[in-house]
Amino acid sequence: MSLLVIYLIRFFLKHFGIAIIYVIINWIMHKTFQSKLDQIENSDIYPFHMPGHKRQSIGTPICDVYKRDITEIDGYDNLHDPKEFILEEEQFGAKLFGSEECFYLVNGSSCGILASIMSVADRPGKYLVARNCHKSVFHALYLSGKDAQYVYPEGCEDIPFNGNISVAQIEQKLSQDDYCAVIITSPTYEGIVSDVRTICEAAHKKYIPVIVDEAHGAHLGIWGGDGYFPASAIRCGADIVIQSTHKTLPAMTQTALLHVQGDLIDRRQLKEHLAVFQSSSPSYILMESISDALHFCADHKEELVKAYRQRLDAFYQRMEKLKCFYCIRPQILQKEFAYAFDPGKLVICIRDGVDLTGAKLSHILRTDYHIELEMSEAQYVIAMTSVMDTAEGFDRLSSALKELDERFSVSAKEMPDRDKKHQMPLLDHGLTIRQALACEGREFSIQDAAGRISREYIYLYPPGIPLVVPGERITREVIEYLQRKKDAGLLVKGPANIDQNKIVCIEKTQTERESL
Repeated sequence: MSLLVIYLIRFFLKHFGIAIIYVIINWIMHKTFQSKLDQIENSDIYPFHMPGHKRQSIGTPICDVYKRDITEIDGYDNLHDPKEFILEEEQFGAKLFGSEECFYLVNGSSCGILASIMSVADRPGKYLVARNCHKSVFHALYLSGKDAQYVYPEGCEDIPFNGNISVAQIEQKLSQDDYCAVIITSPTYEGIVSDVRTICEAAHKKYIPVIVDEAHGAHLGIWGGDGYFPASAIRCGADIVIQSTHKTLPAMTQTALLHVQGDLIDRRQLKEHLAVFQSSSPSYILMESISDALHFCADHKEELVKAYRQRLDAFYQRMEKLKCFYCIRPQILQKEFAYAFDPGKLVICIRDGVDLTGAKLSHILRTDYHIELEMSEAQYVIAMTSVMDTAEGFDRLSSALKELDERFSVSAKEMPDRDKKHQMPLLDHGLTIRQALACEGREFSIQDAAGRISREYIYLYPPGIPLVVPGERITREVIEYLQRKKDAGLLVKGPANIDQNKIVCIEKTQTERESL
């Protein structure tokens, strides 16, 4: 019998060994995925990051997902051509936010951005784009094949990140050239809000639509404009506004809304492009999550925002007593730098003279205090909050920072590696993104790439704002900027071989090749 067993084992390994190993590896990977999610579900780690539901149920039956996961069967409407209850829910969203039309998105804000930018591609002129936009904006520019003129955000030496988009810059650009659309991000990852109303007024005088990436400001559409939270871009007259419901509202990851109003957008084209960039089999679970979140916020609108404001105010008051850290507040921001600020973004800055980086602070909070933040930069961290955050969560964060304030101290002299150059490096672009990606490239060390035209994106993630876009000429300044960010422990992404410190650059443009 033992010889037979050995023979059978040898036979199966010889003929099916690879398949068995494949199955075993897949089983291990599946169990690892499950265990990682089990680990976060059962942990006491507090989530000061998206999604905005903060891993809390809002009392809906969505938890039993498999029984509710369907496709477009008879009697259950269709997201791509809603006529019944999906249309009613989108109309409810439009009424709640104050837009003319609202569209559910189940491929995140990115698909809304892609569809919006492509929907105006047939208009004459190039795009006028804020250079601090998310990478999805630049992906849309590539798909359109059109050129773009960039407007850089304001900078300030005393604030460790970029500010708003200047109205004066927009007005100057609009007076110099023709544009098919103005595209900006407001609020930014750090909560900086631009003067969208005046930007819209300037653009609309020339019949140019304004598209606003308000992914980080869905809550402003419900509670904004109350004197505490800034008004949403919808209320300020933007033609298209894209919001991530999963970032600051209690909806599941990958859910978003697109709002449209006015007569400058061809809505038929917009719907056609939404059908291109949305899944042809949209998730009813994600759509239900959007609906649940909007109705929950509408039904408890006053009580939710009252408790939220109280918790934010209490946190900011505690932070005023600290010596090593300070929080960004509207009072310390000049109007030229920030038209307005979203207090729901806790931007916790490290004072000069403290031997800490944002990455190190984030690591300490995660490992020693079981607090997970949204992101870390060289001199600050961001804790994302929502109406779903608890008093206990705010107390844990403020108590942890108080302990760290006592543990660290402010040195009499500034740390030698303190970075005072916060503004995005300004780069020239001689090629559109599509033209650049059509060129042949060769890999170079990033240190040797100065003066060359990039064929790849370079960005810090999060937030995914490209520092270098294909078609832009890399400068020594941007190389030094990237090195400072890497030294501070930040993740540089984009180039395929970034781990080897290499980037693909264009050897010769089409014009240069033709001249040979």
